[in-house]
Amino acid sequence: MAKRAPYKISGLIKSGAVVPSTSPHAEPEEFAVISHQPIVPEEAIGQIVPPLKVTSALPPKAVPISTNGSGRNLMMIDVRLIDPNPLAPREVYTPEMIRDRAEALRTQGQHDPIHVIPNPDQDGRFIIADGWTRVQSCLEHKVLEELLAEVHDNLTLEESAWFGYQQNEEREQHCDLDRALFYEKLIAAGETSADVARRAGVSRSQMTFYRAFSKLPPDVVEIIKGAPTRFGANAAYQLSKVADKVGLRQAVRLAVKFAEENHTHAWLVNQTQALLEPKTSKTPTASKQVRYKNGYYKRRGDAFEVNISVEPSKRVKFAMALEELLATVAEEFNEDDTSKGSAPAENEEARD
Repeated sequence: MAKRAPYKISGLIKSGAVVPSTSPHAEPEEFAVISHQPIVPEEAIGQIVPPLKVTSALPPKAVPISTNGSGRNLMMIDVRLIDPNPLAPREVYTPEMIRDRAEALRTQGQHDPIHVIPNPDQDGRFIIADGWTRVQSCLEHKVLEELLAEVHDNLTLEESAWFGYQQNEEREQHCDLDRALFYEKLIAAGETSADVARRAGVSRSQMTFYRAFSKLPPDVVEIIKGAPTRFGANAAYQLSKVADKVGLRQAVRLAVKFAEENHTHAWLVNQTQALLEPKTSKTPTASKQVRYKNGYYKRRGDAFEVNISVEPSKRVKFAMALEELLATVAEEFNEDDTSKGSAPAENEEARD
């Protein structure tokens, strides 16, 4: 099978699959540059790179590092030269994540190189494959102005994104929102959902749940970003059904309660089902029964039944009162109705 041509960033931007970066490093003049150390002994590769001091305000540079024939292309790269990956596998970066990584870099230095590819659209710049948290930490907190990086000249943009995805999954797994957004970017760039599912190692049914994130209204996605570990792909699927069938307001309310009240997934499923199929309130059937020495009276719903013995001295008066009452609700019987049931009984009193 022919090898896929590398993705052009300009093409992705034009298609709407990605948007241009608003990263702070888009304005190089806002930052100073550190002094470069062009030679790093082989035994130092993979070791801690300590923070370096600013010595001048020179333009940003990328300085090759001697690896003594190891085959690795290592460079000290000014963080201002590193661009985000438009197919990045991670989207959720909380301020706490950036701050904690900055503190670790400040106190411990850099333990491992980041991974980049050359930017095919801008000579002398690079696109991150793995290590964007460290780059952001340096840009936002001014910890290191250069990072040790391994440059991968043979990776396409898509391959670099998958490289970063695998690195993150092995080191610190993504949340489901990160995975979902990554899959959607690959699909928008031309991959099929089946191919993405196969390469990511998820079933097609699970991919359906991941894709539910893209169907959520922005208000719900913002709630999820505030507590990304609380909302798995199945939770997103439930919320997408509520948003689609019941409306945005109910979806937002349900997402907030799920996030803030620490409910279980089973609770979310039950709440979703209740919103999608609300139980209709049934008017209870009225019933009444009264027993007398000489008979009884029953009522169930719209049916009434009277069975009572009346002494002769009261019989005529009772009959007249009952017949007068019946006349207010009883419907006149027509001869045509005999085909639908038995004919009414003859005058019982006449047969007594």
